[in-house]
Amino acid sequence: MLDSMVIFGILNVTSDSFSDGGEFLEETKAEEKGHEIIATGAEVIDISAQSSNINAVQIEPELEWNRIANLIQKFQTSGYKISVDTYKPFVIQKSIEAKVDYINCINSFRDKKSLEVLAANQNLLPELIIMYSHNNGDMAEAKSDLTPNTIMDSIYQFFDAKVSELQKVGVPESKLIFDPGMGLFLGADPLLSIEVLKNISEFKKRYGRVMVSVSRKSFIGNLLGGIPPKERGTGTLATEIFLYQQKIDFIRTHDVKQLSQAMTIWDLLKVN
Repeated sequence: MLDSMVIFGILNVTSDSFSDGGEFLEETKAEEKGHEIIATGAEVIDISAQSSNINAVQIEPELEWNRIANLIQKFQTSGYKISVDTYKPFVIQKSIEAKVDYINCINSFRDKKSLEVLAANQNLLPELIIMYSHNNGDMAEAKSDLTPNTIMDSIYQFFDAKVSELQKVGVPESKLIFDPGMGLFLGADPLLSIEVLKNISEFKKRYGRVMVSVSRKSFIGNLLGGIPPKERGTGTLATEIFLYQQKIDFIRTHDVKQLSQAMTIWDLLKVN
């Protein structure tokens, strides 16, 4: 770990994630990728079996859990920290029972059943990552009413209310990590993501522990002329190093080795 920032390496065990859908759906390939994620500099494997891609297909919770259950056990046997990226109550419960380190919930435990699961497991909860999205939904969505002038107020209002809601079911704020959302979780306008990034230090002052995931996001592709996800590595890295400068606590990325190496060089060049 460099300068206290934790890297979450993305492992999508899905058929339709926006940049690597299908690449790690086979368990052997997923296991190899998980080992690579840790070996190249991540501290946590963030594993997902349900894509939130704008065109993704919803799968049954049991299938979602079956895709990742063995992987979680194998990675834990290797001593790795695990984050499960899910919003389904069944998978949240199973993840808690499996004693994962983090649950990364893109809809911020929106539904009643998810809140009931948290309430019933107050003494067993892992760290909880809650994310803002403009539609407060289960999938990304391009159409958004947000503007660069309104976005930060909307995010602040959402998280202030969400902290209160979670506290009522027994989740202390100390368990929470705050993700302001990026790309289509904010809307199709790339300047929405830029506005959030420009205000990320103030966001961190307000909420404490912060996660940001800019990796291969649509706003980077749009700002660079509409390039596809696999060509967004340079823009991703530039943005991630900016976040590193801002002392963001957690970065979630597809390209762990690239970021880890860049951070190493940055630390050597940094003037105290």
